[in-house]
Amino acid sequence: SWFPSIRCKGAISDKDLKNNKFIENLGSWNKLKIQKEKITESFSEYTSLIFLDADDEKVTDKAGFDKTIAFVNDLMSEWNWKKYDVFVLPNHQDNGTVEDLLENIINIKNKKIFDCWNGFENCLSKDNSLTIPAKKSKIYSYLECLHGVTNQAKDKCKDANRDFLNENLWNIKNLENPYISKLKEFLDKHLK
Repeated sequence: SWFPSIRCKGAISDKDLKNNKFIENLGSWNKLKIQKEKITESFSEYTSLIFLDADDEKVTDKAGFDKTIAFVNDLMSEWNWKKYDVFVLPNHQDNGTVEDLLENIINIKNKKIFDCWNGFENCLSKDNSLTIPAKKSKIYSYLECLHGVTNQAKDKCKDANRDFLNENLWNIKNLENPYISKLKEFLDKHLK
């Protein structure tokens, strides 16, 4: 799960966003309950924009889009906190994770990497004694295939070092893509 919170009070400059001046990673959704002080006191002058995974209902009974929204709304109501909005990944309607969003915005010329990965997963699924790797591994492997083998290249595959503006990796300009358009609408509502 992915739970950063963007503190928002009016317009935020690109420089501030790049320097993470307004972004706090508060941990996963299941750790949200222990973040009350950080959200309600540290962010008191801001609207908190909360991003978190819907996850898959097969993984936990607390997961799924509707349950995730309800969880956040109930918790914020319990805290009497009204200065927030939530975006549920991958696309604010389906179950899934940030990795589902990322898979749906890859540069299509790199689709063969996921075709191979899906074959790998299909092969593993035939043996009940084997575990299919996590979606995080799939995204890391995608980037690893494209960046190279040096330590410096492998460092670019890590979550914190990913370049989401690299058009050789990601197709973020396709505003028709529901994974991009819904996220853009949400951010536009708060960051303009």
